[in-house]
Amino acid sequence: MKPENKEKFSRYRYDRNLSYLRKEIFELVLVGDENSYFDMDNFSHRYKLKKGEIDRLCITVTQELEKLGWNVKTSFGGTGLFVYSTDEPPPSCYEDEF
Repeated sequence: MKPENKEKFSRYRYDRNLSYLRKEIFELVLVGDENSYFDMDNFSHRYKLKKGEIDRLCITVTQELEKLGWNVKTSFGGTGLFVYSTDEPPPSCYEDEF
C-alpha cells in the first residue's frame, strides 16, 4: 500500500469487499437455514458501499455460487439475497416486482 499505487486502491477496496462478502455468505450457507437471507443493505452500510458497488459485488458472487450449483435470488426490493439448493425459492423469499 504505497502512495505510488494510489490508482490501484479502488481495485484493492473492491477485492477486499468481495472477500468480505464471500466470507459472510459462506457463513450464512454453513448455518444451513436456506430460509434465511443475506442482508445486502446491512453489508452496504457497514462497508460504506454505493449502489453500483454492491450490485457489482453481488453479480460476481451470484455467478460464482451458480457455477457451484446453488440457486440465488434477491428479495425485499433487491436487499435480501437468498442462497438455496432446491428448485423452488424458500418460503420467506418474496418475488421482487419491478
